[in-house]
Amino acid sequence: MKNNLIIPALFFAVMMIIPMSCKPKTPTDLARESIIPKPVSITATGDRFKLNKKTVIFVDSNNDEMARLGNYLSDKLSHLAGYEVKVNTPADNPGSHSIHLTLADPDGKFGEEGYELGITNQMVSLAAGKPAGIFRGIQTLRQIISEDTISNKPGVFNISTGTITDYPEYSYRSMMLDVSRHFFSVEDVKQVIEYLAFYKINTFHLHLSDDQGWRIEIKSWPNLTIHGGSTQVGGGKGGFYTQEQYSDIVKFAADRYITIV
Repeated sequence: MKNNLIIPALFFAVMMIIPMSCKPKTPTDLARESIIPKPVSITATGDRFKLNKKTVIFVDSNNDEMARLGNYLSDKLSHLAGYEVKVNTPADNPGSHSIHLTLADPDGKFGEEGYELGITNQMVSLAAGKPAGIFRGIQTLRQIISEDTISNKPGVFNISTGTITDYPEYSYRSMMLDVSRHFFSVEDVKQVIEYLAFYKINTFHLHLSDDQGWRIEIKSWPNLTIHGGSTQVGGGKGGFYTQEQYSDIVKFAADRYITIV
């Protein structure tokens, strides 16, 4: 009788352990990744590139704009990974464990915002004809490094391998934020711009004035903000942007290849 009780108990114990030890496999099918907007073409190769502490970003050394983009990617990846992903120049021989950013468009197929992202188990190569294309490709790379692709080893991130070729179907892609009716702070506006950049929006309509509020400083007409900047829909104190703050917003957007209108 005692043995008859032990065997079922062991069976149920093993069945409880098995689900706990089975961890979901890391996706390796690039074609199944969620990329917004959908790229023009995706070819998956079924392997993975490991982003880890050995990974280095290489950029074209003779281009200040490319160096800035390399640092931008480094900041984003370092924040995600929890360790510094360094930037190195020149990019003559990137080697393994590298992410290579380069301006190259011999056939002229990429235009202003197109790019090609090639991922092998040794290297990530991002090529475009213009820096704006590199920036758009960086957003795609960020989108395919998500929490559900984190490997079982802490600090290591897997990126599905293959090739993505992409360029915009619509040259004008925009969103409007109405700060006239409801005022948003500079930091709130910058956060919206970050979201737009992530999804490759290239134009931002900032609605600055209407009968509910005036939101931009005109130094020669101070009453516009003294009175017009003090109201908003539903009450509240309203607000406005100084000329210096607005210039800062415009530059912040321009650094992400977004035009404010």
